[in-house]
Amino acid sequence: MNATAVSIKRSRPVGVFMLAALAALSLGLVWRGAGRMMRMQTQAANIAEFAQLKTQDQAKIVVNVTEAHEGRIRGKLLEQQDETHYLRTENAAEVGWGKDTALVMGKAEDIHAGAILHVTGRVAADHSVQARQIVILTGYVQVK
Repeated sequence: MNATAVSIKRSRPVGVFMLAALAALSLGLVWRGAGRMMRMQTQAANIAEFAQLKTQDQAKIVVNVTEAHEGRIRGKLLEQQDETHYLRTENAAEVGWGKDTALVMGKAEDIHAGAILHVTGRVAADHSVQARQIVILTGYVQVK
């Protein structure tokens, strides 16, 4: 038997252990990342939470659009019941948006009266929301 064959046989368990450790570490990192993503799910503020937000606070709201003009959206806040069901409210909301606003699951033409939008942005001095991102929920959720 030559010395190289013995060396390879002895290092094989070390190599297997290293691969197993690397796989376990990778799985742990993926699991942790998935947990963070689940916690970051879009949770819209309810009416009381939105009313308490101050200027420059981060806001996440869901709006049923009543009017949409260049750069300005007016509508009614919706209260989330679960992932796909929302309740109508009489609370008004105003949203400002522009070319820097990211549109998700739709395009600018989808922002019209009757549309359902999930808006993420900062609260302005007039308590409107300056949108950083708008997700078009029309057709994906139900409003009661």
